[in-house]
Amino acid sequence: MFAGKHEFDDGKDITIRGVNKDLYDQFTEQRTKHGVSAGQAFSDIISIEFHRPWSIHGIRQHGRPPRHGTKPETIRDLEKLKVSKKDLTSAGEKTMFLFRNIQDLVFAEDVDAITLVKHVKVISKCKVTFSGNVPKLIQLGLIRKRSKYNHPIEKDELKDITIRNVSAKLYDEFISKAKTEGKTTGEYFSLILSHIIHYDVIRSIMTEFQDKEILIVKNEEKLAINKEDLEVVGDRGVVFYNIGSLNFSKDIDQELFLKTILKIVKCNEVVLPIKIPKLIVLSRVLHCKQTNIT
Repeated sequence: MFAGKHEFDDGKDITIRGVNKDLYDQFTEQRTKHGVSAGQAFSDIISIEFHRPWSIHGIRQHGRPPRHGTKPETIRDLEKLKVSKKDLTSAGEKTMFLFRNIQDLVFAEDVDAITLVKHVKVISKCKVTFSGNVPKLIQLGLIRKRSKYNHPIEKDELKDITIRNVSAKLYDEFISKAKTEGKTTGEYFSLILSHIIHYDVIRSIMTEFQDKEILIVKNEEKLAINKEDLEVVGDRGVVFYNIGSLNFSKDIDQELFLKTILKIVKCNEVVLPIKIPKLIVLSRVLHCKQTNIT
């Protein structure tokens, strides 16, 4: 997650009051694992948040970040764009696209799920309309979405922190942004931590599948998956993360499950068909509160 050790020319010591204690403890554990000071780690995540927004395609860390699957062609910073099936396929069989920061992105009615899965890697920070019949699973897997964050109100869940040698320039940006968002510095820093920590968990999973194109479905309250949903995934794999209730229908067999489902992580409740062998479940369902096989 973090860059190597560095002393900032404009380094300063800062104090932030009312930070989410649990998130800060996780942040401390991660930076310690990477051998990075608190000041460097703070400056890194603020720089990532403001200048290199969350993306699965790279984040500053020790060494060169792994590339996952095909390097996409990036289409970005447009007011409006309508994309047809021909637009996606004419650039070549193996070409994939990343759409970012498009105010009105419309996929035409002839753009089906199979074409999307094959040619669209990620859709980030776009207002998206799918005119055709595209399963919810595919939509969720392609569109990057951040989790909601609720800041604790109990004092014992909060703590005041002091961090040494933070980039003064980045800290000033952080203060300004917190004011713009109408949040205290503790609440805003905790919000950023929640995004970064979720990202780091997902990135660690993805390092296992560097040559695989992956759909990440995350932060949904309830989701039901059937055989038809998974059949259009093609050669891509699916990672489910932080889903409240995740229910797989009984028509999903072992072969399809093994082909498409890479990991199911930190979900509250997972319901799987009895066709899925116990050891396969144990290898792919991680840190979930409740798993039922019916």
